[in-house]
Amino acid sequence: MSRESVLLFGLGGIGGIYACILQLSGKCDVHVVARSNYAAVKEKGFKLISPKFGNHDGLKFAGVWKSTEEAAASGTKFSYVLCANKALLDAKPSLSDHLRPIITPSLTSIVLLQNGVGAEEPLHQSFPDTTIISAVVWTGGKALPTSDGVEQFNREGLTIGVDYRDNGAKKEEEDAKLEKLVGWLKAGKGDCTVTEDIQSERWVKVIWNCCWNSLTTATRLKTGPFFDSSSQALPLCYTVMREVEAVAKAKGLKIEDGTVDKLIKQCTDVAYPGLPSSMMADNFAGRPMEVEVILGTPVREGQRLGVPVPTLTAIYAIVKALDYGNQNPEAAKA
Repeated sequence: MSRESVLLFGLGGIGGIYACILQLSGKCDVHVVARSNYAAVKEKGFKLISPKFGNHDGLKFAGVWKSTEEAAASGTKFSYVLCANKALLDAKPSLSDHLRPIITPSLTSIVLLQNGVGAEEPLHQSFPDTTIISAVVWTGGKALPTSDGVEQFNREGLTIGVDYRDNGAKKEEEDAKLEKLVGWLKAGKGDCTVTEDIQSERWVKVIWNCCWNSLTTATRLKTGPFFDSSSQALPLCYTVMREVEAVAKAKGLKIEDGTVDKLIKQCTDVAYPGLPSSMMADNFAGRPMEVEVILGTPVREGQRLGVPVPTLTAIYAIVKALDYGNQNPEAAKA
């Protein structure tokens, strides 16, 4: 009996790690869409450097494709499509556009390995009969300069759950799909914590992202130098996190007492020079940034619910302007 197939869309630092975990599990056939690094991965295979999973050279995937259209043309039917591409809500083509050729109704589940909040709803609208599994990624990963692999560092882990459709009418069926995927990830030694309240977990992560991603980007400093920059740096972090926490609680989500203190400590405990962020790296490189899923959605939800978010709104406007300047170089020269 042939094994089931999965497709990894977005073979960067995070996507590459989870493609490797599934490959090492031996439980499924792993295909990848490798856009910018297609030639290197197709020719050399894929490399993983990891203190947890070991070092592996030349991992060969079942399929390496330039696009989802090419993957679909292969005739392979995918049980899961893992999306680890940048979460850009305003991107054209959209994530739904990319996924449409490879989704088989009632078979394929979409798995989000992305930052931010608000990415599930457009997918539910585009694919109403498809299970959407959503994961909060607590994994350190970066692409190798050679473009043919990834390095996993710091911790590795997912908090993962179903973003149930139809108010949970298909819960048993959707839970079974989640259980199978988690089993494969654990077979590859991946760390998975399953939750039935994935949106609360996503908002906990966005409390973290709203602070560190935005402030490292705006200041162009890792967290250590930022804390050293003035006596107001750390209080600003608390203010940003408290505003996002208030929005999440107004939405009726479960945010445990002490969450902000815990998230601040997780950062301040990191040895100097502290943490960078993926948004900071994107800004330096002039790439599109995940502004809307990390900052825009919390700002809009705060406005909708009547929760004051003045500091978050200011930071959103600043980072949005940086993103605009990156995408419109002529504007900086005006």
